[in-house]
Amino acid sequence: MDFWREIFMALSRNKLRTFLTGLAISWGIFILIVLLAAGNGLMNGISEEFSDQRTNVYMIYSGETSKPYKGHGINRSIMFNDKDIRFLETEVRQVGQVSPRIYFNGFATINDHSSSVFVSGVRPVFKQINNVKLSEGRFINEFDEKNSEKFIVIDETLRDKLFDGDTSPLGHFVIINNMAFNIVGVCEAEGRSDGGNAYVPFSTLKKITRQSQYWMLNFIVNGLETKEDNEAFTEYLRTQLAHLHEFDPDDTSAVYIRSRQEEYLQTMKIFRTLRLFIWIIGFAMLISGIVGVSNIMRITVKERTNEIGIRKALGAKSRSILASIVVESMIITTIFGYIGMWLGMVVAEASGSLISKIQEGNAITLNIVPSIDIRIVLSATALLIVCGVFAGFFPARNAVKIKPIEAMNYR
Repeated sequence: MDFWREIFMALSRNKLRTFLTGLAISWGIFILIVLLAAGNGLMNGISEEFSDQRTNVYMIYSGETSKPYKGHGINRSIMFNDKDIRFLETEVRQVGQVSPRIYFNGFATINDHSSSVFVSGVRPVFKQINNVKLSEGRFINEFDEKNSEKFIVIDETLRDKLFDGDTSPLGHFVIINNMAFNIVGVCEAEGRSDGGNAYVPFSTLKKITRQSQYWMLNFIVNGLETKEDNEAFTEYLRTQLAHLHEFDPDDTSAVYIRSRQEEYLQTMKIFRTLRLFIWIIGFAMLISGIVGVSNIMRITVKERTNEIGIRKALGAKSRSILASIVVESMIITTIFGYIGMWLGMVVAEASGSLISKIQEGNAITLNIVPSIDIRIVLSATALLIVCGVFAGFFPARNAVKIKPIEAMNYR
């Protein structure tokens, strides 16, 4: 009891100094928690956005040459065809299923309702590649593709324009550019469109439009785990396409190759760097507070030098004196640290609730709500205790080294 009474008397003797010292600790841990919560929320939002789509996906877009090559001039359009599809499916071992994409803009009508529509011809694997989410019915299947069926999947935007109220569109026929398509499914809207989007079997639209060249190829890849793997595969793919279409392999404008997995890896690397930066900033602010505590403890030790000398002369052990000063430092850092920690958590939770309401009101899909990781709280707690020990240990160690006679005569 005497040990703890002595510590609290020392703290209450200089209330303002103790408060100002602790305030620096509270501010440092408060900023650390808020920054980490914001960074964690942002990283979770980006990760969730990628989780809604397959990351092992490549997309190749047609372009125009910017360099002359083997007698060909510049500004030559490079379009894909069935040879490219066969090459990807049969000769590139990393490639799984391939879905080319062709399209046309049309005008859809049902009874007295009408709307513009963007119709895409795709294969069934397109659903997995782009994570098409169905709200009713089904997507295009292999039977539809093989038999060039006139089935169609419309998005919710087009459904709302063509049907009243709760009417299910399944089984109804929609007329698009004088062609009838049977609606077999409804999916969530893909991006923003004034009219709507719809999907039909690739083979069906190919016959209708008689297109033999395609502007886009989607396909799934396997076995590419790192950024280096993706870069090597992209280089190989560009070289092979350059051979098939006779353009300079170094001409990046001829075809555009996009790797969703590489984008994901790069994004995660950026956020890991951001989180490290946040830890450095927060830790630096915390250290500034700890340095303040250490300086205050040094001043406290000097003021109590005579007292320490008398205690040592009366038989007090150095270990007891050292412990009292270290515990005093730990109490300051821990109490004020917890205050800053809880304030940071309250602010993070309040910000999360506010952002959630804003997102609901504006139909924002990216979930960037700040969140607290329990590991962060535990790490911050351990950090506070360790810092509290070091803040008081060195001044205390110097104090107990003083001889009793010197301490009692100290001025």
